[in-house]
Amino acid sequence: MRDALRACLHSLEQGRLPELEALDPIAAEPALATRAALAEALAFPELAHRSADWAPALLLSALPAFGTHSLAALAALCAERGARLDLSQAPTLPALLGASHFAARQLLLDPGRLDWLKAALPPAPDADPLATPLPSSWEELRSEKYRGLLRIAARDLAGRPFRDGLRELSDLADRSLCAALALAAQETRAPTPSLLALGKLGGRELNFSSDVDLLFVYSVPPDASAAAHHEQVALLVQRLKSALEEPTGQGFGYRVDLDLRPEGRSGVVANPVDAALAYYESFGAEWERQMLIRLRPVAGPPEPAQRFQREIQPFVYRRSIDPSILTRVRQMKERIESERSSDGRDVDSNLKEGRGGIRDVEFLVQALQLFHGGRHPALRTGNVLDALEALARLSLLSEQAAAELAHCYLWLRRAEHALQLDDERQTQSFPQRRQAQCALARRLLDADPDREAARVRLLDSWTRVRSAVRRHFDELVLEEAAR
Repeated sequence: MRDALRACLHSLEQGRLPELEALDPIAAEPALATRAALAEALAFPELAHRSADWAPALLLSALPAFGTHSLAALAALCAERGARLDLSQAPTLPALLGASHFAARQLLLDPGRLDWLKAALPPAPDADPLATPLPSSWEELRSEKYRGLLRIAARDLAGRPFRDGLRELSDLADRSLCAALALAAQETRAPTPSLLALGKLGGRELNFSSDVDLLFVYSVPPDASAAAHHEQVALLVQRLKSALEEPTGQGFGYRVDLDLRPEGRSGVVANPVDAALAYYESFGAEWERQMLIRLRPVAGPPEPAQRFQREIQPFVYRRSIDPSILTRVRQMKERIESERSSDGRDVDSNLKEGRGGIRDVEFLVQALQLFHGGRHPALRTGNVLDALEALARLSLLSEQAAAELAHCYLWLRRAEHALQLDDERQTQSFPQRRQAQCALARRLLDADPDREAARVRLLDSWTRVRSAVRRHFDELVLEEAAR
């Protein structure tokens, strides 16, 4: 197989089209499509003379035909503008085009966006939301988001530590939400509430294509009408949500989920701090304690957010230990699996909700945080990986178990991320078709010329990870509940 790849590259160097069927004899039709795309790309002298710079990455990518065709299309667009496509200025471009339909669409909308990918490792989005002027329009906000996503995707495919990407995606969303809150306030002329993140954004572990789970709280000025103030704030929140979710030719901002607020979908979209605290004190459910572990202020006035975060702590982290916490967390996870199966979903192949999936790790860690967090402030973090490290430091989890769970969690999140990288779709379904499995292995940076061998390794890893996670979930939650 490696000899076949070398023969392909030698053919390209000689200006000839290779016989690609030798690389993947089962997939003759895709090989023919790739060969046609190669012919298209080689028609451009700047690509024909530098085929060694792009052909290996594309031939060993998830989308060799599509990626190569997109490369040729970009070269054509550059030529229309009187320029030549210079891959030395964007060395991550071939890998990006070979991994992502969404990335290719963004670049083909405007080849000027190639400037976003300069350098062998494009820069990450700024970690400080206020370091530079915020976007001044919704269009600029969307553009900045996609610039960040393209750079993060390129950085992933260049092999920088994956954990950094989760933080980069969260930083990008934080900055977008800061801008969105300011824009919505400007348009509605409403008083600005505090915006807090929940879920993966709250833990600074955002997906590549994810909802942002948000909570809004505010303080009513002493001289203001509470009803009028609330009406204005609600208008601002609704404007923020609709503007971020609006689909355009350039894409969209973020999908906004407000369902985790007090009283869920039937509740108001923003609450005074006192009202939110009173709700949790009187009606807060166990799952809401678990959900609030990931609460994190992001934008807006700091005082209401800080007060809410401070005063909700006794509800989330209780001083007295209640062993039934662990049982209830386990029952919640089992109920989710049962409900999804009853709805006809293929839970077994779901990276997030299936047995041994992402939620098993999250629920396991959060159960231990609820159980021990009242006595150990170091556990009060929304970040799963940080919590695992804290559990090991406090000897509440063995170093071996914490390390294995962290490894499995990162593998699952990388696989989820790779699936969403393709088309910016919110999916967690492990692919069932052979070709799709091969493509996922490529997005996970397995560059073995033998696509079938890469696929088999992917399936082996998937099986091992699920088994290890479920074993830890069963053992640790049951063991703690029995104490």
